[in-house]
Amino acid sequence: MEIKSVTKAVGTIYFLVGDNNRPIMPVYRFMLHMMSNGFSTNTTKTYAQHLKLYYEWLSLVGLDYHSAVGVGQNKKSVVLSNLSAFKFWLKYPDFNENLIPINGYVAKRQAITVNQIMNAVLSFYDFLEFDEGIDTLHLYKETRKNSQFGSFLSEMTLKKEKKLTSILKEKVPKKRIEYVTRSQYELLYEKATNQRNKIIIGLMFEGGLRVSEVIGLNISDLRDIRNNKIYITKRNDPNNPDAAVKYDSEGTVFVSDTLAREINNYLIETLSDIDTDYVIINLYRDTNKYKPMRRDTIEDMVSKLGKKVGIEGLHPHMLRHGLAVDMLQKGSDMVEIKDTLRHKNVNTTASIYAKADTPTRQAAMKTYYDKANKDFHPEGMSTDEFVDFLLQDMED
Repeated sequence: MEIKSVTKAVGTIYFLVGDNNRPIMPVYRFMLHMMSNGFSTNTTKTYAQHLKLYYEWLSLVGLDYHSAVGVGQNKKSVVLSNLSAFKFWLKYPDFNENLIPINGYVAKRQAITVNQIMNAVLSFYDFLEFDEGIDTLHLYKETRKNSQFGSFLSEMTLKKEKKLTSILKEKVPKKRIEYVTRSQYELLYEKATNQRNKIIIGLMFEGGLRVSEVIGLNISDLRDIRNNKIYITKRNDPNNPDAAVKYDSEGTVFVSDTLAREINNYLIETLSDIDTDYVIINLYRDTNKYKPMRRDTIEDMVSKLGKKVGIEGLHPHMLRHGLAVDMLQKGSDMVEIKDTLRHKNVNTTASIYAKADTPTRQAAMKTYYDKANKDFHPEGMSTDEFVDFLLQDMED
């Protein structure tokens, strides 16, 4: 079984061909229906790939597209049993009940991919309901949009928006973000409730400081702030237990004019009247007032600020990683990013690059190639290959 294509006046249509080298006509008619209704060529190709998996499974278990849904029997249990078995096969194609690996079976496809494939199959049967008169599968349930726990009064609203959801839909785990984009940083900076919190957010994104380095800043480290320069200095201070400079990576960082002015104003307007050497201190608590802030306090502040702007699970280190990705997007090479983040090993820097999404990586590749006056060919080059290329380029 394979996917073939034919180009018509309306575009290229993809379809399945069976082992007898003949088109599988129900799929062909479905693809033609999709194209005539404005679906893109890429979408129809993807649906053809998904339906190819379904037909491969049907062949494997000795069913056809009719018997799999109980045509002639009209039994919901047949439909649910067979399509659930197909979904299980998508996740665990190598499953053998007589052979259980020591560490168990690992799903070969992510939940979001399984859902996309199942959606293609259900759409195919929705089409067959009209094309061949196959009975409705009744595999959808009504759910309320934005279904969350609401107040008693919310249950009394007259109009409740609802949508149909497949009962075979896999629960997709929430993806934890790896870094903050510049636009997200700017929103966080804008929504920070006070000057000190703005500075904390700014130092971690623009300066790439770790939270322990932010806590460890002394006023003397800001002696060149008018030149946008901040010194990262290691100290052994028992009065500031959460302060640290990881791997002894002392150095200097530079921040924007906006953040430099904010810091300068904070020194004059807030810290000048307080007897302290520390920069980031508790300002509003009765207990530990004017003492250095603790790590958990900053992490809690960042998390709450993230929720305020719609970023769940925000952690301070994501701001530091955001600087790395932002520099990458602007054409900085690995050495520049490594030096800015004060990494000891360039492989640590490269691992942050690997966390960026595909558009970001491709944009970064293009910028890099443009600077090097080389042709850009992202296709065929994996993330690992590009990272290896950058590392090799630095060694040359």
